[in-house]
Parts: sequence; structure tokens; C-alpha cells
Amino acid sequence: MLPEIDITDHPRFPVHGALYHPPGGIIRHDAVVWAYARGADRKGVQVHQLTEVQDILVENGKATGVVTNRGTISCNTVISVVAGWSSEVCKKVDVKLPFVTHPLQALVTQSYKPWLHHVVVSGTLHIYLSQTDRGELVCGNGIDTYPHYGMRSTLGFLESYAAHVLELFPVLHNVAVQRQWAGLCDMTPDYSPIISPIDEIDGFYVNGGWGTYGFKASPASGYNTALMVANGKTPEMIQPFRYNRFAENRLVGEKAAASVGS
Repeated sequence: MLPEIDITDHPRFPVHGALYHPPGGIIRHDAVVWAYARGADRKGVQVHQLTEVQDILVENGKATGVVTNRGTISCNTVISVVAGWSSEVCKKVDVKLPFVTHPLQALVTQSYKPWLHHVVVSGTLHIYLSQTDRGELVCGNGIDTYPHYGMRSTLGFLESYAAHVLELFPVLHNVAVQRQWAGLCDMTPDYSPIISPIDEIDGFYVNGGWGTYGFKASPASGYNTALMVANGKTPEMIQPFRYNRFAENRLVGEKAAASVGS
């Protein structure tokens, strides 16, 4: 299946076995985002790009609008769905989320003849690897070890990833890196998201804390968030992810959902 993997006892962490999940795979995230945006546009949703939320208006304990760099928008419901910036947005309404923000870095190589037809993940080495339809290898590992909001890629990440991936795939020793980047991940104490109304502010909701694996949950997360807002009641599926679970000590352990350890 993958003859390029080194299965000898030479690596620091020799391969003793693996899990094979045929339905698993990858998808182009930018294509998904544009598809959702176009679908929303067809249904009459107005999408304001390059619009910064500068403040959230609250009157008598109820959300009444948002102030942006392009004007004020009045509304009865405000939902914070901003991933790594969740804590900063919620500070505007004096809501302190139990989030810690870490950068997550990745890189892509130059294009090569297709040879990797599976997504390879190693929790021990903290790496993942796949190949795009253009022949590029998309590579990444766990979050940065300390919290910050920096979004510049680092030499330390590149060196660390190269050392780890070459243990599994020595054939990649001459592969050229084309570019690398970073994004922000909002991590919760139990590695599970918050999808919940905020009781202190009527009409204010949070969907965040997804860490590194929020993209693959987008359809179910978005659907249940919409139900929650439209019906004024939290669907049973997402009730465990309520904001108050930390005060109640009813945590939801989901660290394994990310595949790559942190």
C-alpha cells in the first residue's frame, strides 16, 4: 500500500502497526468555503468580506448589534464563529472564554509525480502528510508548544517536521519546500468545542474552541448552530458542548479527534 514507508527498526519510533480507514480522506477547504458562501448568497445572505468587527452592542443584557469598520449593523442575534480570535471577540462583551490560542503551522512542497494516494498520520511523530491533485505534498504537525497570536511560519517548525517525516519517508530527503504558513487554533481544556448560548447575554452565541479539527465538523456544527438560533433551544446533539460545562465539571474528552497529538 505504501512501499515508501520505512518499516525497519532504524527509526527512533519503528512502525509496529497502523490503522487503515478507507472512508477517510481530504478535501479542498477553500472550495468548501466558497461553495457555502455561494449557497448562502443564493438564499439571500449578505456576506461582507474584509469587514472587521470592532465592537458588539449590548443593551439591558441583550445583544443588539455589531460595530464594524464599515458601519453599524443592528440585529437581535450575534454569533461568534471566529476560531482563534474567539477570546478577543468575546472580550468585547466581557465574556471570558476558557480558550488558549496556539498557532498551527503547515507547509507544501513543489509538485511531484503522484505517488501518495492516502493520508498518512502519525500521532507519535506528530505529523500528517498527503498529496494534492497537483502533485504537491501538504504537510503539518501539532500546534506550537506555547500560546501566542503570531501567524508567521518558523524555521523551528520546518526543521522539526523534516526530521520527523524523514523517519517515516527517507525518500523525501531531496524534496523542495515551496511555502509554509500558520493559522490560529483556539484550544479548550478538554479539547472539545463550545457551541452554546451565553446565558449572561441574551441573543449572543459562541461556536468555537475547535482546536485543529473544526473543519471536518463544519456541516454538523453549522446545521446544529442554525437550529439552536432559529428554535431558541439547544439540539440534543450539541448539548454536551455548552459553555457552562466547565463550571459544572462535565468535560468532554475529545483529544483523540485531531489524530495528531498536541
